[in-house]
Amino acid sequence: MSETPQPEPPAVDPRTGEDLSWKHTPLAIVLLDRPAPGHREVGELLAEIFEGAYEVDPGTDSDPATGVSIEDATVIVTPIDGPVADGEASRYTANLAIWNGGEAVVDSHRSQVVVAAFRFGPEGDDGEPGEPDYLDPRLDTLRCELAVTTVAAALTALPGAVAVSVGGAAATLPAGPYRDLVAGNPLPVPALVGVRAGMQTETTSCVYTSGLGRFGRMDLERLDVDGPPGAVYGQMCDLVAYSLGSGTVFQPGQALEVGAPQPLVTSVETSPFTGQQVLRLTPG
Repeated sequence: MSETPQPEPPAVDPRTGEDLSWKHTPLAIVLLDRPAPGHREVGELLAEIFEGAYEVDPGTDSDPATGVSIEDATVIVTPIDGPVADGEASRYTANLAIWNGGEAVVDSHRSQVVVAAFRFGPEGDDGEPGEPDYLDPRLDTLRCELAVTTVAAALTALPGAVAVSVGGAAATLPAGPYRDLVAGNPLPVPALVGVRAGMQTETTSCVYTSGLGRFGRMDLERLDVDGPPGAVYGQMCDLVAYSLGSGTVFQPGQALEVGAPQPLVTSVETSPFTGQQVLRLTPG
């Protein structure tokens, strides 16, 4: 497998060394192969799809952004009549098997609809852990990221939608499969995190993730696995879903039971694919 473009380098707490990616605004971009839709088209589509399940605040001529309220998150939808800059969306298709060779369609996109989520807490809330009744901010990030996927999946129903790009995961997925992933899974891992699997040698496969730092976790990696890429891909998606869904943060030296003859033991290593420190899983 070739090297994959990564999200922009994470901010790091100078005191603790913690990856602060989880503080970034949850965001996805729906790519269209036509001029950007107007606020009326966007608002009417979302109102029709959500049918009162979520409050939709339509945009106006003076403020074309549409708002969607999902629990305590506010999702802002902003059409932009121009492509994603610097070819980033196309680069993020690299090594994603879900494209099955059809990723060139991303180069045809002419406009974008930006979907970003914000949580407006109490006055003075700076996102840091506070009183015991506060949510862990990393869990808050997951809630907002899921709100983004809900709205982005709905927007793939716009005529001309070809893909959804998630910069924080370094992943751009085709519009239809993205919608199916979100509709069919309470934790649609490939729509939240870049998961890439492929043949490493003629007889072994590998898999690695990108974007888990947004959820307060190190990215994961398996190398030299005897088995097809599809099997290691599914196993990695299951591990990520378990970690996010249960709130579990895997630690170096931890043994993970994955239904294999041997548990997988985690260690901090430098990934040959991303050049970043990851938790590598090896049979122990």
